[in-house]
Amino acid sequence: MRHPLALLALTLTCLASPEDIRPEERRKFAQPAEAERAALHKSIKDYMALDPAEVKAHPAAADFPGAVNSKARVTRTVSYDPDLLHRWDTKAGNAPNLATGPDAWQETGLYAAPGETVVIDAAALPEGRTVHVIVGCHRDSLLRLDDWKRFPIITRSFELKTGKNKVANAFGGQLFIHVRGREAGQPGKTSARLAFANAVEMPTYVLGKDTPQSWAKSRGAPAPWGTLVGRAAILHVRSEDLAKMADPKALLEWWDKCLSLEDDLVALRRLAPERVVPDRQISAGYMHSGYPFMCWIKPSAAEMIDLGKLTKQGNWGFFHELGHNHQRRDWTFDGQVEVTCNFFSLYLMEKLVGLPTGQGHGSMKDLDALLRRRFGEPENKGPFEQLGTFVLLIRAHGWEPLRATLRSYADEPGPKGKEEQQSSFVERYGRFSKSDVSDYFVKLGYHVGDSTRAKLASLPKFRPALPSPQSK
Repeated sequence: MRHPLALLALTLTCLASPEDIRPEERRKFAQPAEAERAALHKSIKDYMALDPAEVKAHPAAADFPGAVNSKARVTRTVSYDPDLLHRWDTKAGNAPNLATGPDAWQETGLYAAPGETVVIDAAALPEGRTVHVIVGCHRDSLLRLDDWKRFPIITRSFELKTGKNKVANAFGGQLFIHVRGREAGQPGKTSARLAFANAVEMPTYVLGKDTPQSWAKSRGAPAPWGTLVGRAAILHVRSEDLAKMADPKALLEWWDKCLSLEDDLVALRRLAPERVVPDRQISAGYMHSGYPFMCWIKPSAAEMIDLGKLTKQGNWGFFHELGHNHQRRDWTFDGQVEVTCNFFSLYLMEKLVGLPTGQGHGSMKDLDALLRRRFGEPENKGPFEQLGTFVLLIRAHGWEPLRATLRSYADEPGPKGKEEQQSSFVERYGRFSKSDVSDYFVKLGYHVGDSTRAKLASLPKFRPALPSPQSK
């Protein structure tokens, strides 16, 4: 039975208007019972879809994502690439197909103050495209969660028309340009422009363009959030943290190297950077993949920019989520979504951080124990138990056969159908490792067809020494 005070709080929650919803990090907002949520959710969505002329700053905006502590506003013309429709080359199916769809936001270096109208003049728009301006990087909706530590929706998107456009967000946020449309053109070959008025200058560092001197000026800009822009990664960072950073160059070079290694493992041709956004509360998990890749401010925001710790220890969670963004269905089978993404974690822990093969996470310390559980009675197909079976392959053959196998799908996608896909993976790995791994993969539960067995039959049999199975 609920305590009377809890019932009173629940009643107040049900009656709350959007402006009455003011959650804080230590004072969460509890949603009403499931049957009573529809009306509340509709009111929130309607509030976040108000015409810009009706928008004013939400009372909770100053708490998160933060207030603009200056009345200074700027007018600036921003160039963008009208052909940048996808983050990845889609040739031969080389596109994201597990964690995220194609997407790319383009930087403006500008911020919208909470409740204020930003005027965007589009003298012309690219033919065959729709151009949106997104206000806010914290795109996770929290509506399906029971408790909120911030307002559940704090970003908005506006489709631009030729001429003057008005955009506004009760919570403010970074301003991005997002192009959608038909497949055409070569990214970076053409450019277009938008003129922004009544915007806030935002701390922005672009690798290869900015210097310690230009950064010293930019990092004091009044927006509460800023961006560090690398070639393969963009980091969204609170301005209070950026103010302490003398030169982001080495940090962004580390992140670029991280992404270049992940891309290399699967021969991915990147057209635009990944984007990492720390949030007070996210929609799922400790972190989650996608565009942007989302993580909690505590503890991940500090870890994201701690170059000393990243260099010495890496970060399994960051590597893992970015690994999800690189997965393909061609080689990720039932029960393996949380397994094959860790190929990238293992690869970076060894190649970037310098740890021994198969290390980097506490659960990977004892390979024999993992294998005993994996092949025990009953079989344990937990993510680390399954990953251990690939560590065994890597220790036997090195990284190159697995790397070559994964890269082969960039030019030669797998066949249709699970059994055919599994046989194709086994055949490719066997060919690159110069060993007959048929029996081993059958033991792992893969289908290995007669054709694959015939192709690998002349190669030396892979017969690893496995620890005695663990049984109950």
